[in-house]
Amino acid sequence: MITTLIVEDESLIRRSLVKLVSDSSLEFSVIGEASNGSEGLELCKSLMPQVVITDIKMPQLNGLDLIKNARHLGIQCEFIILSGYGDFVFAQEAIRYGVIDYLLKPIKTEQLYMTLQKVKNKLYERQVDWGKYDQWLNYSSDEATRLSSFIWSMNENEALQLIKNFNQQWILDKETIAQQRNRSIEFLSRVNVQLQSYSKIQIPEVDKQKIHNLITSVSDLKTYNTNYISTLITVIRENRNFSAHQNIKRTIKYIENNYKDNELSQQAVAEYVNLSVPYLSLIFKQNVGISFSQYLIQYRMEIAKQLLTDPDRKAYDIPELIGYTDYAHFTKSFKKVYGVTPREYRKSLGFANS
Repeated sequence: MITTLIVEDESLIRRSLVKLVSDSSLEFSVIGEASNGSEGLELCKSLMPQVVITDIKMPQLNGLDLIKNARHLGIQCEFIILSGYGDFVFAQEAIRYGVIDYLLKPIKTEQLYMTLQKVKNKLYERQVDWGKYDQWLNYSSDEATRLSSFIWSMNENEALQLIKNFNQQWILDKETIAQQRNRSIEFLSRVNVQLQSYSKIQIPEVDKQKIHNLITSVSDLKTYNTNYISTLITVIRENRNFSAHQNIKRTIKYIENNYKDNELSQQAVAEYVNLSVPYLSLIFKQNVGISFSQYLIQYRMEIAKQLLTDPDRKAYDIPELIGYTDYAHFTKSFKKVYGVTPREYRKSLGFANS
């Protein structure tokens, strides 16, 4: 079945289109409806339909901008536009974006079916083997999700192996280079869209112009695919490392401002920096070299050491100033860090027992 999305702000027309398309004998299946261009774009990204039938004039995002944004994101689908007589200029502009046809309202059934047949013929020319095309749709959706997950989690080996598998399975010498280019653009664009949904990190776009104009061999295309995924891995790693560094700076600042709190915990800090405890624990150890609890103890002991150099301050008053509730626990921690007890340290400074 040829998956189809209907985007039309007038509910009666939209319902009529859904019925006409579904009832045709041309093997079209309506998988989604939207009442404006913004909803339509989101459904394009999530459903990846093969065909989109959209009105030109709609609230929030008109049909022309929907097409522009979809093309910019690399969404590979055929567009049919609906327009009134007064929208003819818009319809002409839309055709420059590769729209396959436009229909004037009110929609006539025979004209709609002729256009659907035209779309089906075009899709058929692009991929004669419909069984393989269905296989490709399932593969490209599922594997793009897996690949984007590997990239986001910085699992470089798995990501590069997956793009290698893609090249071996779908970029083949026996098919035309045009087919291969379209397939690469569609797959890499799906990965791109998935990564953009994870974060606000600026993700490099697929260079569709370069693919179409400069890549003339299967070998070059495979190289581009692999290099693009490597670039995404680098961008994600650099941005996530920077983000981790910023979170560690915020964590340390929080410790410096709250070390006196005897209830200070990794859970409290994790909530403050809006991270999970396991993830904060992981990046803290990776960036600082010791665990969160070790760092907190060492920081408190550094403050205690400074306080102990004040001859007028009683040693037993110090624990409550650094977040400890009893002197014995404080003494044990101090000796573990410096090898001597607080009293022994003060003696080494020439102070009397205090």
